[in-house]
Amino acid sequence: MPTPAPSPQATAIVALARALRAEALGCRQRRVLLVSGEVGWCERQALAVLAALPGLATTWLSARASPPQAEPLGAARKLLGGELALLVYDAHGGFDPDAFGAATGALIGGGLLLLLTPPLAEWSTLTDPQTARLAPWPHPPQPGGRFIARLARVLASDPALAHIDQSQPPAHWPQPAPRAPAPAPPPAPDAEGAASADQARAIAAVLRVARGRAHRPLVLSAHRGRGKSAALGIAARRLLAEAEDYRILVTAPNRGAAATLLGHAGSHSGLDFVAPADLLDRHPAADLVLVDEAAAIPAPLLEGLLHRYPRLVFAATVHGYEGTGRGFELRFRDALERHTPGWRLERLEQPIRWAAHDPLETLGFRALLLDAAIPAIDPPSSTTLAGITCERLDRDTLAGDETTLGALFGLLVQAHYQTRPADLRMLLDGPGVRVYACRLAGRVVATLIASAEGGIDDPALRAAIFEGRRRPRGHLLPQTLSAHAGLAEAPALRALRVVRIATHPALRRHGLGARLLTTLQAAARAEGLDLVGTSFGATPELLAFWRHQGWRLAQVGTSRNAASGEHAVVLLAACSAAGERLATRAERRLGARIGVLLAGPLRALDPRIAAALLSALPPPSRNALEEDIAELHAFANAHRTLEASLAPLAGLTRVRLAETLRAGRITPDEAALLVACALQLHAPATLVERFSASGREALTEQLRMVTGRLLEAAMPGAGADKTTPRTP
Repeated sequence: MPTPAPSPQATAIVALARALRAEALGCRQRRVLLVSGEVGWCERQALAVLAALPGLATTWLSARASPPQAEPLGAARKLLGGELALLVYDAHGGFDPDAFGAATGALIGGGLLLLLTPPLAEWSTLTDPQTARLAPWPHPPQPGGRFIARLARVLASDPALAHIDQSQPPAHWPQPAPRAPAPAPPPAPDAEGAASADQARAIAAVLRVARGRAHRPLVLSAHRGRGKSAALGIAARRLLAEAEDYRILVTAPNRGAAATLLGHAGSHSGLDFVAPADLLDRHPAADLVLVDEAAAIPAPLLEGLLHRYPRLVFAATVHGYEGTGRGFELRFRDALERHTPGWRLERLEQPIRWAAHDPLETLGFRALLLDAAIPAIDPPSSTTLAGITCERLDRDTLAGDETTLGALFGLLVQAHYQTRPADLRMLLDGPGVRVYACRLAGRVVATLIASAEGGIDDPALRAAIFEGRRRPRGHLLPQTLSAHAGLAEAPALRALRVVRIATHPALRRHGLGARLLTTLQAAARAEGLDLVGTSFGATPELLAFWRHQGWRLAQVGTSRNAASGEHAVVLLAACSAAGERLATRAERRLGARIGVLLAGPLRALDPRIAAALLSALPPPSRNALEEDIAELHAFANAHRTLEASLAPLAGLTRVRLAETLRAGRITPDEAALLVACALQLHAPATLVERFSASGREALTEQLRMVTGRLLEAAMPGAGADKTTPRTP
C-alpha cells in the first residue's frame, strides 16, 4: 500500500522544524519547537518531523511505551558526555526535571529540541506519574501542580520558542523564515586543539598542575558546553605524547560521564579510567589524576583523593541536573584550603558546544532555576539582625513570586551541592512539605524545608516495617527508627523531618538556623505532632550544630550514604510526651550499642566523627570503671602494655570522653586517637600512619598521656593512685 500523504498540519510542522534546524545551524545555537495538544496528535507530528530529518543523532525520551523507539526518562543519564542533534522530550507521561536538564545539555549547536506537552492551560491539572517520586505513602501520583503551572508560564512567555498549539488553526502557528541562512562552521581549534581562549587557558592550567609543584590542585568550573571535559582530554593527550611512561588516571561518577574527556585524550596505554571508590581502596599509582563531573562525587571521596594523590584536577559543572558546581566549590573549598592551600580555580565562560546567548540554555536556566543566585548582603549589624523575621511561606504565593523563589532556591543550591532540579519540584509540590524562611528587608536570607512523616496507623504495616519487609515511600525517619534502631512504635508517631536548611553566607553564625528550628518546633507542638527530626551525613561540625540546638542522637547508619559518602545519622527533638519517650529510648539504645558498632560495622568510620558521636551520647555509669582504675593508672603512669589495657581503656573512653572533650582537657584529635585505638580496635601500625606518630613507642606514649588526662578528674575508687608517678 502507498504511504498516506501527510496531513496539512504535519506538513506545516515539518516545514517549521526544517526552518528551525537551518536557523540553528546558521548561528550554532539550539532551537526549541513546542508541540502541545492531545497525546496521539503530538506523537504523530513528532514522527513526521523525525521522518523529515533523517540521519541525525536523535533520542526520544518518554515515560510512555509509545512509540517503540522511545527510551525511558531515566536513560537521560546516559546522555551525559554525549552529543545529540535532535531530541524529542515527551512530557505526556510525566515531566522529570532532572532528565530534562541532562538531556538538553547533550544537544549541540545546530540542534533542535522537540518538546511534546499536553495543552499548556490544562497541563498542571492532569495527573503526572512523575509526582510518585514526591508523594509519600499512601498518596497516589498527583496532578502536575505548582511546578508544572510555573513551567507552562515560562514556556508560554519565552519569545525564542516556537509553539505549535493543536487548539489553534495552522494560520496562527509560527511561520518558517523565507530564507535559510548558511550553516555556520564550529570554532576552529588552535594549534593545540583548544576551541576558545577559555579552553586554551584551562589546558595550560592543567599542564601547570602536571609539571609544577605538587599538592596544588586545580578546579575547573563552568556551565555545560564550555569544553572543560575536552580541555582535560586535550591536556592528557599532550602529556602522554611527551613521555611514554607517564600515567594518568581518570575518574568520574561513571565511565559514560568521562566519555568526552576520554575521546579527546585518545587511546593510550598510560591512560585508564578508575571508579572513585576504587581509587581510594586500591590506590593505583598515577602521575596525574583527572576528576570529571566532580560535583556528582561525594565530597569525602574527593577529600580522600587529596590525601592520596599529589597532582589532581577537578572539573565541575556550575549548574547541572546531577548537582551544582557552585555548591560543590563552596563545600569542597574548606577541604582544599585545609589540605592544599595552593589550589587554584579557573572558570570557563565562553560556550563551545553551542554559540553564546543560546535560547535553550536560557530557557533551561529559567525553567529549572539552574542559575538561581543569592542576593548580595552587606555585613550585618545588630540593627539589621534585629529586623530579621521568620515565617512559614505559602507555596501558592511562592510559585508565583519569581524573586522570592529564585532567592530561596539559590540558597539551597549554594548550601547543598547535591541540589537538583527535582528539588524545585519537591519544594513546590511535595505533599506535606513546609517551607520556612527568614527575611531581611523583605529578602530571603535563610530557609528550612520540612516534610511530614509517620502517623502510620496500620499495625500490620508497622510490623512489616519493623521486620524489614516494607519501606513505605516518603517516611525516612519512622522507617529508619523502626527497621534499624529497633523502635517498633516509631511509625505510629507523627513527625516533621528537616529536609534542607540553608543560610546566606554573610549571615551564618548569627542564629538564623536556630530561629528556623525554633519556629518549626513551635509549629509542630501547636499541630500536636510528636517529633521533629533530621537525617544527614555525619561530620563533627554538623553534629555540633544540631547538638547545640538540643537535638538528640537517635541512630547511626552502618554504611556510607551513596550521595554524601558519609554515614547518615538521625537526630530528634521531642514535641510531645510520646515523642520524648521515643527520643529518650532511641538515645539510650544507641548508647548501649555504640561500642559494638564501632568495633564492627563502624570500624572504618573516621575516628573524628566517631568521637563526635560518642560526645553526643550519654556516658555509661561510672560504677563499671571502679575495678579498672588500678589497671588504667598502671598503663598511664607505668609500663602496663597497651594490649593488656585495651578493655579497661575502652570503658574509660566511653565514660569520660565526652566530659573531658567538652572541658578542653583533650583535643578532638586526641579523642579520635582514643576511639580508633580502644573502640574501633585499629592495629597499632594503622594508628601510627593515620595519626602521624613517629613510631609505635611514640604512639603508646601519646595514649598513656591522654589516658592520664581522662583519669585526672576524681573518680570513684581512684584514691591516691590517681597521681602515682611513672616509674623509670
